[in-house]
Amino acid sequence: MMEKQLNSKSMKVRKRLLFVVCGLWLVVFTAQAAMVWEKRFEIRNSKFERKDNPISNVQPQAFSNPKSQLSTQTDSGFILIKTIPIEAKDIQTDRLGNLYIVSKTNQLYKYGANGKLLSTLNYKYLGNITHVDATNPMEIYVFYKELNLVVFLDNNLAYRGEMKLGDYGIGQAAAICRSFDNGIWVFDLGDLQLKKMDKNGENLQTTGNIRQYATQPSAVLFLYDNNEKVFVNDSANGVLMFNIFGTYAKTLPIKGCTEIKVINDEVYYWQSFQLKKYRLKSFDIQVFTLPDATEIRDVSIEKDRVYLLKSAEVSIYGF
Repeated sequence: MMEKQLNSKSMKVRKRLLFVVCGLWLVVFTAQAAMVWEKRFEIRNSKFERKDNPISNVQPQAFSNPKSQLSTQTDSGFILIKTIPIEAKDIQTDRLGNLYIVSKTNQLYKYGANGKLLSTLNYKYLGNITHVDATNPMEIYVFYKELNLVVFLDNNLAYRGEMKLGDYGIGQAAAICRSFDNGIWVFDLGDLQLKKMDKNGENLQTTGNIRQYATQPSAVLFLYDNNEKVFVNDSANGVLMFNIFGTYAKTLPIKGCTEIKVINDEVYYWQSFQLKKYRLKSFDIQVFTLPDATEIRDVSIEKDRVYLLKSAEVSIYGF
């Protein structure tokens, strides 16, 4: 009986020892396996980070708006897309890159971003086209200052209607532009006020006489609505900025230019035979280096295109 009890205890001790040995072996095996995998991972990492791996040599870069890099472009950075032989007096562009050319005979042509002729104005007024507003590519505004008239066209330059400003109390408009909600902004020379009207002639907003914001006699040449602000280009006093309700905000120090274009928070303008950009947030001015700058009369910029008006041609460049 005593012998059986001893054998039973001996078996229990053996089992415990075997369990302990197995546990120790499992711990050692796991540790060794972990070391092997860690070493393999380090090898793979070192291979990935070798200097001959092109990905490892790429440094993080901040993405920027291509338009803001235009000032760093040299002539070689521009690619000539199309030269259109035409004697033109004005060019405008829309956000789709379409180009609108007003000839010296007051014909209006629409070209695509690559210079393909898309449409031609299918009517003719006995007057001079003063300005074309293409901020809405689906509805084009054509201003005849001498006639005190605005004509509305569709995207194919087909006639859609007109607005005789004199019928709505505007004795003589100096400039007009489309409002963000497809109304019309008019600068009235009669009382020197910026007025917003709908197409039925109802007066929706007025700014008051702008003499209160000017130091020199006003010389308003151009209006621009970028859906957030309204810009009154006064060549003598600068660019007066209003909100969409006609409340004066401030005057930008941009004088002596005939037209402006606002893209995001940047104001582009052609001044002293140079294309310049004024940043509304940082207040700094950049000057662009343009390709073939001889005889340039006017410039427009849109997305990745630059449009140059010369005496006998209009050129489209990509950048």
